[in-house]
Amino acid sequence: MLPNFLIIGVQKAATSWLAACLQEHPDVFMSKEKEIHFFDKYSDKGQLWYEAHFADWAGQAAAGEATPDYINNLNASQRIYAMLGSEVKFILSLRHPIDRAHSAFWHRLRQDKISSETDFLTFYRQNEQFRYRGNYFTQLSRYLECYPRESFLILIYEELTKNGQHALADCFKFLSVDDQFVPKNLNAKVNAGGKDLGTFYRQAWGLRLRSRQVALKLLPAGLQRSILDTGRRTFERLAFEVGPKQRSFERLDDELRQELLADYMPEIRQLEEWLGRDLSIWYGSSLAV
Repeated sequence: MLPNFLIIGVQKAATSWLAACLQEHPDVFMSKEKEIHFFDKYSDKGQLWYEAHFADWAGQAAAGEATPDYINNLNASQRIYAMLGSEVKFILSLRHPIDRAHSAFWHRLRQDKISSETDFLTFYRQNEQFRYRGNYFTQLSRYLECYPRESFLILIYEELTKNGQHALADCFKFLSVDDQFVPKNLNAKVNAGGKDLGTFYRQAWGLRLRSRQVALKLLPAGLQRSILDTGRRTFERLAFEVGPKQRSFERLDDELRQELLADYMPEIRQLEEWLGRDLSIWYGSSLAV
């Protein structure tokens, strides 16, 4: 079994929520693993490896997977066409490109993938690939070389967050399944942020407890209290002095947000023309020129 639809983008635009809601529909099958990355990273593993992710398919009308990085990969569209053919459908959720970039920046900070001292503007200016992720129409154009307009459902993140049920109904219609279905995850926050500090400390504390339970059984009773006290002090020093340091979230300055958005206005205009709809929800009146 191979999928007949894909959620291909974009990062930080509610794709995890969307996949979770679609998975609840009785006529939709979603791969258990979100972000399989077959068409951008693991195509060398072969079709049988990819098909194995859909082994539990039970005859649902729609079968899909969600890998947001497919949209910005240079080769994914051609690989998808070669394996899935011309009938596959695509769902994209697009977000204000600067807001998306800012959210992705903080996600990386929380995951400790970039230095906690890095500021957003510096990171944005110094990373071309990071900025490129906001060039939605350029990325979409590669898919349009293989697929017609009707193969795509484009959701706007800012509208989706205001009326998720309407967005899901559009998805269900697009996939030709019952559009009246309301999933339990409709109002849930799925993958709302990166790995936070609370998770780190809970995992570290759990590891300490498990280690204690095993190690103390091997020691004389008289040594246990001394070792427990030493272990507690050591854990606290490592966790709170050596472990990741919290950095308070910093809102993006509105003037900077508008200034940076100018980088994407040509792309937004092209997207507006292709969609045949107004996207001033992103740029407002100050950049509507």
